[in-house]
Amino acid sequence: MKPSYTFLTTLLGSLGVIPFATATYLNWQNETFLGWSGHELFSTYSAMILSFLSGALWGQLVHKQVSTFGKWLLLSTKLIALAAWLALLMHTTALAIALLLLGFMSIFWLEVRANTLIQPSHSHYFNMRFVITLVVCVLHLLMLYPHY
Repeated sequence: MKPSYTFLTTLLGSLGVIPFATATYLNWQNETFLGWSGHELFSTYSAMILSFLSGALWGQLVHKQVSTFGKWLLLSTKLIALAAWLALLMHTTALAIALLLLGFMSIFWLEVRANTLIQPSHSHYFNMRFVITLVVCVLHLLMLYPHY
């Protein structure tokens, strides 16, 4: 990654966590925003971001030589994202959030495994992605906590 993009990538990645944190706060305070509960906001935003990450990774790897395992992993991340969207449509937000959590962990794991296929010199990017993914996963767990 070019040094000029490092700050922008970090800034945009960090700003992307704000809606997760805001929705988690709204959920824990039993508040709404424009008539939407924290669960609804969180799960919808999470599904959009997971779909984006999945599509971006798919786009990076679709023309690369990927192992059979990698192909199955790519397919499984798409299936997890679709299952999460289906759970959202069925209004089972706890299941959707659990599936989205699994999706974020899977996408990160796949992206790290595919690192050598994409560009192996992105250590700053993967450090940032690890921290952001960790924060997002913890927020998913906080969203599930009151339910169990």
